[in-house]
Amino acid sequence: MRDGLAALDTDGTAKEHHEKIALAEEIKGAAAGAQVMSATLMEADVVARRTEAGVRENNPSYGVGAQVALARRESPEQGRAFLGFSGRLVSDLPFTLIALVRGKIGEAQARTIDRETANLPSAQRGEIDAALLRDPEGLKGLCVRAVVDRVRRLAYAYDSSDALTRLEEAKSCRYLAVSPARDAMMQVAGMLSVEDGLAIRQALTLEVDRLKAAGDTRTRAQIMVDVAVDRITGRSTAEGTQLMLYLAMSDRTLLQGGSEPAFLEGYGTVPSTWARNLVGGREPQDRERRRAQVALKRLYTHPDTGALVGMDSRSRQFPKALKDLIRIRDQYCRTPYCNAPIKHFDHVVQHSRGGPTSEANSAGRCAACNQTKEQDGWEEQVLDAGGRHTILITTPTGAQYTSTAPALPGTPA
Repeated sequence: MRDGLAALDTDGTAKEHHEKIALAEEIKGAAAGAQVMSATLMEADVVARRTEAGVRENNPSYGVGAQVALARRESPEQGRAFLGFSGRLVSDLPFTLIALVRGKIGEAQARTIDRETANLPSAQRGEIDAALLRDPEGLKGLCVRAVVDRVRRLAYAYDSSDALTRLEEAKSCRYLAVSPARDAMMQVAGMLSVEDGLAIRQALTLEVDRLKAAGDTRTRAQIMVDVAVDRITGRSTAEGTQLMLYLAMSDRTLLQGGSEPAFLEGYGTVPSTWARNLVGGREPQDRERRRAQVALKRLYTHPDTGALVGMDSRSRQFPKALKDLIRIRDQYCRTPYCNAPIKHFDHVVQHSRGGPTSEANSAGRCAACNQTKEQDGWEEQVLDAGGRHTILITTPTGAQYTSTAPALPGTPA
């Protein structure tokens, strides 16, 4: 198999090479699944032999992780972590393991599911595992961030109160560090609350947009850094900037104390209790200062479909309200597996081909993907506009992929 994949068929067509790439990706996932199974069986064999011999009774699996690390060509610490990950997949996440062995997901996706359910009891981890991957194709087309949101949506429904405690504890660990970097530069890193982080990013983005529209020749990244330094050091201040947080939730979560998580645009899935506290203004310290500077817009989803309300436009340009709806509906670039934030608001069927400017014929895209779809042979069409917005993408090689908008709060299971 290894030699066959390594062989280069110089006469192959673009379609054949595309199919080979896809097959190799499935094999990578299956190989990771085989490593998980073998690591678990290796540990079981070592433990059984040592138990029978009466040695290392306190830690019968001692050293197995180090041997796994050598086989995987990684550090002993990583090998021990992989061994623990393998054991949890076998014991608590069998559907994830099956999808991995079949090559339907990769090791990174499996690790995401394991990590995001780590705080839950084994039985609840198993329920989430089944909900995600009883169909092995259940995560097809999802980028890493979308997988995280889907797992958290299920996990927070079980432990919203515990999650709120963890979120508050994490907030107490906020910090900011400035350290030397190479070439006479400094590096800034830190952790801060989601409210403050989104407010900072939105304020900087608004100022970047304003300066670029006025003809500023600096790159967006350069402007963002310069504005941040100016405001932190007091060389300039923000005046009259209206910041907005968009929180999508179901009426059951807000009014009936439901456990279904909400979605905070720009961050992702948040626990229901945390969302109700944000809506009710029950933030911790300095509440009035925060509410005076940042407005909150609550968005409700349809109780039967989970869809946001759509709107149409006769203009070629998407109006601001419709852009807000598309950005919240799609969350990330709609190209399958793309993690990038939405920068462009795209017509699925191009306006030049008669495609209307509407919620149904729209898709949020990153700049690169918006340009990619303009190449010859790339075709897109809307399959479902009434429920969860779904697009069929056909590439120039003839391969087809579907892109379904992420599930918002209120979407039926």
